[in-house]
Amino acid sequence: MRLPRERRIRASAEFSRLRQEGSRLDCGPFLLNFRLTGEKGPTRFAVIAAKKNLPLAVDRNRAKRLARELFRSDESAFPAGWEVVLVIRSGMVKRSLAELRKVYAAAAVRILASKAGSAT
Repeated sequence: MRLPRERRIRASAEFSRLRQEGSRLDCGPFLLNFRLTGEKGPTRFAVIAAKKNLPLAVDRNRAKRLARELFRSDESAFPAGWEVVLVIRSGMVKRSLAELRKVYAAAAVRILASKAGSAT
């Protein structure tokens, strides 16, 4: 099951803009690059799995499936207007989906709380 096209970040320019204008949060098994776009569109998501971090294709593919499942299972973690890129680290494939969901949910809460605090 794929994410709909409007929910995915696809262009190289979008990744570059997110890296330059957005923020980054280290979550242990993965990094989150994120930014609030200010648009009313749906939250957009992408996954990066580098061969350097996970040399085996089977591990990269498993990690990407886990990352997409995190986003799909908790779509309400980020309200509309956000762009999120999850950068996979090698420790992600050693964790269970339940552990990763807790880390992802906690990261989303931290991000939204920090943006709400800076907006006031």
